Amino acid sequence: MQTTWPSVRFVAVVMVVVLLATFAAPARAEAEVLATLAIVSLVIVGVIIVAYLVIANTKGSRVSEAPQLIWIAAEPATETAAP
Repeated sequence: MQTTWPSVRFVAVVMVVVLLATFAAPARAEAEVLATLAIVSLVIVGVIIVAYLVIANTKGSRVSEAPQLIWIAAEPATETAAP
């Protein structure tokens, strides 16, 4: 599947909007510290995964354009016997 830049940009914009809406919403006063740390950790892991996929996607196209070594099989030369 070939990923096009407009679709990648759309997904990136949607993720940024969701993250901004999440951080802009006021947090409840009774939120536990452990729950907050778990959510922040999941967000950080998600950002790392997305960054890895974006970098892998941009480098993958360069790797596929690199020249590849092609092996050619040939039969050994036959020698004729001297009379």
